Amino acid sequence: MRGTTCRPARVTVAVVLWALVAIGCTEEEGPGVPSPGRWASTFAEAWNDRDAPRMLDLIADDAPAPSLGELRRFFARTPGEGVGFEVEVGDVELRETDDPEEMPYPGEDSTATAAYSITYSAGEAAGEPLDGALEMEFSFRDGWKLDWDTSAMWPGYPEATGVQVARKWPRRAPLLDRKGEKLAVGPAAGRRYPFASSAGSTIGHVGALTREQADESALSEHYERGDLGGASGMELAFDERLAGDPGIRLQLADGKEPLATLLRTPPDPGRPVKTTLDMRVQQAAADAFGGTTGGAVVVDPSNGDLLAVVSSAELNPASYVGAAGVQPFNRALSGLYPPGSSLKVMTGAAALETRVVDLDTRLTGPREYKGVRNFESGEFGTIDFPTALRFSVNTAFAQIAEDLGPGRITRYARAFGFNRPPEMALGAATSSFPRPEDEGDLMWGSIGQAQVLATPLQMATVAGTIANAGRRMEPRISMHVKPSGERAVSKKTAATMTRLMEDVVEGGTGVAARIAGVRVAGKTGTAEVDVNGERMNHAWFVAFAPADDPKLAVAVVSELGGIGGQVAAPLARAILQATLPLAPS
Repeated sequence: MRGTTCRPARVTVAVVLWALVAIGCTEEEGPGVPSPGRWASTFAEAWNDRDAPRMLDLIADDAPAPSLGELRRFFARTPGEGVGFEVEVGDVELRETDDPEEMPYPGEDSTATAAYSITYSAGEAAGEPLDGALEMEFSFRDGWKLDWDTSAMWPGYPEATGVQVARKWPRRAPLLDRKGEKLAVGPAAGRRYPFASSAGSTIGHVGALTREQADESALSEHYERGDLGGASGMELAFDERLAGDPGIRLQLADGKEPLATLLRTPPDPGRPVKTTLDMRVQQAAADAFGGTTGGAVVVDPSNGDLLAVVSSAELNPASYVGAAGVQPFNRALSGLYPPGSSLKVMTGAAALETRVVDLDTRLTGPREYKGVRNFESGEFGTIDFPTALRFSVNTAFAQIAEDLGPGRITRYARAFGFNRPPEMALGAATSSFPRPEDEGDLMWGSIGQAQVLATPLQMATVAGTIANAGRRMEPRISMHVKPSGERAVSKKTAATMTRLMEDVVEGGTGVAARIAGVRVAGKTGTAEVDVNGERMNHAWFVAFAPADDPKLAVAVVSELGGIGGQVAAPLARAILQATLPLAPS
């Protein structure tokens, strides 16, 4: 809640009893007469819990109270949707019958009046209290009993049937890119999206909320099913900030006719959100990606800023304003794919950092090693570590994985961002590197197969970690959040990996990513998957440039697109060529 604006709750009940000092066990009580205040307290607790059986146990037999079923149904719909109440019991006046002729035992038929007030609320916004009194009568057989019926819910207004809440939302605040360009603007019902489908699933849409969405929202105290609110993407992620707080009018009513206004508060406007997206970079990257099925992410490696998020088959949010149950799938943020050999960036960095390998380490590259095969059954003989990376030799990396072991490789996977959800508000899937359970999982996992799954966002941060001298920056989508990161590997290891990744582009599997006059560091990936019994490949490429002064890091996946070096590397080259001139300075 901002300032003094209050939010309506759905239906909450809190009954508070103040200490009944005047009615405690004092010498003013009659002999043997228990405090009516304590009985009122017990009744109020039951009222607080909407515990119909307990309440009826304490209500006088001759009171016009409803039956058990009626009382349960009454509390199921009362005081009204989005309304809570608080009862405070005040002074209790005890009146004893002191004529021995009129009572068989001392204190029998004593009476009391308990003053109370009931205050209705919408969230934390409370209205004016309504004052009333509860009559009580004592007998040694039954103790204190209360004269209560449902009209006690609104003392002074016997014709009332409930309390109504009306909310008036302020104009929804705009979503902006990092340069102030409007991504989404206008009131919820007339929300406009100037860039149409560009970054559509990342920007998201305003829709009619389902019950589940309303309950799970940061604004659950405000929202009801059918209300218009952020339903996907950044419209959802920043809904609380964008929507503001509604003005509230709380009225006691007889059916639909208002009887009294208990509360009126003004709306509190939402606040704009400046995102890290750069729509010039976004549009350039999307144009370069073209009609490819898959996703691409462009980040600033120095701070983790998402500059472009490209997902195939983007929606135009304007076409879904007010729609219910629409959940666009963003392949760049939530698509989980085996990363294939693009993961060798992480495995290689971990091996260098732990001194499992150095630049002179000799490895072998047979066609097959303990069940691990080279792509297209290539054979490489005896090679050094740089050559193993340059030509993406699976069997050599299987040997490296053996020496790393399951504990170390899993630890470095986490340092590079696996096995933990991105901290940013915008929803994104958690990439996973399960701890290997056997030698096969260890070796295949080290080359991005087995059970390893990654999003394009995650693989962009892997490349970005090397580009940022070994410090992994947490992905950031809001300019209102301070950049944060942690060191994954040393500067020395990152510098070594940068040189080796340059070699991949200059004379290895990634030559299709070369850009004249620009030093590009990259790594290919060809992830094998089984589709209805047929072996197919996701094509990957991760890169950053310029290698000597990194401005951008990118990850590209072409879903079932083929070979990484032939399909994804040219896409990454096109994206870098289009976006490097637009990179933040």
